[in-house]
Amino acid sequence: MEEAGERSYEQAVDHLRRHHGIRMSKRFLEKLTQTVGAFWLHGDDQEVKRSFTEKVAPLAEADCECCCVFADGTMVHTDGDWHEVRVGTVRSSVGERTRKSSIARFADVERFGGDLWRKACQLGYCGASLKAFVGDGSHWIWNIADMHFPDAVRILDWYHLAQHMSKCGNELFGEATQESRGWTTHMRQIMKEGKVQQALDELERLRVRSKTKQQAKHELITYLMNNRDRVDYPRYRSLGLPIGSGEVEAQCKVLVQARCKQSGMRWSKKGAEQVLRVRCALRDGSLHTLWDHPRESITVWHKRSLRHQQMKAA
Repeated sequence: MEEAGERSYEQAVDHLRRHHGIRMSKRFLEKLTQTVGAFWLHGDDQEVKRSFTEKVAPLAEADCECCCVFADGTMVHTDGDWHEVRVGTVRSSVGERTRKSSIARFADVERFGGDLWRKACQLGYCGASLKAFVGDGSHWIWNIADMHFPDAVRILDWYHLAQHMSKCGNELFGEATQESRGWTTHMRQIMKEGKVQQALDELERLRVRSKTKQQAKHELITYLMNNRDRVDYPRYRSLGLPIGSGEVEAQCKVLVQARCKQSGMRWSKKGAEQVLRVRCALRDGSLHTLWDHPRESITVWHKRSLRHQQMKAA
């Protein structure tokens, strides 16, 4: 499974044969990986359900002083179309010691949010003295923060904000002109100092005539208004908190895209999510723990799942 988590099933089978003398079919390895991934996903969902029912957070695996939660999304081609994989990363730290773990799901916002909360609790979120939630301007991300992380410091990804200001500057003053660069640099400095009201006032004073420029101005004002409580960057820096969501953006690339966007690959949502669950366990070092200490027998669970599928098909 480690090989299947790192590379395509065909490459994994070839690697096992060449370097370890292990022979198995591509179909067997694919079925094994997907079954184990489905089993672990089922366990994750059951833990979330049990915690919500009993109103008790999942147990922390370690103490934590600072816990940062990041969320983002990336597109993967599955079932003949492009679909969003929601990716969440949790980073917890005690002194110089840091732990990091991620999830990747095709689930809806409510289900993904519950799973991200489960992961954060496991890494010590509930007991942390400093908590933060970092994301871009996507509404679904802040809905998750509202539902599951209401006590966290909210931080709008600085680089996402900077891109919005650059886009507006190019529209207002011309693509890559000196005036555009000067205005964008000025606005970025204002926002880096946390002076969102000054930025809004300067935008309001701009007089533009064309509809495209008016639209660009309106979009940036709306963006700043919607996120004005998440842009106190001087405070975040003083607390030692990140102002960018690069950690989860990196996971979108190395966790999801590197495995699911290789040439010639065809995925179902279910199959991709299952292998991504195995890949998450591989990358955060929990694979052997999950394999050696399962929450229930995978054989019993698999037989029960097959019976359930047969009953639904009947």
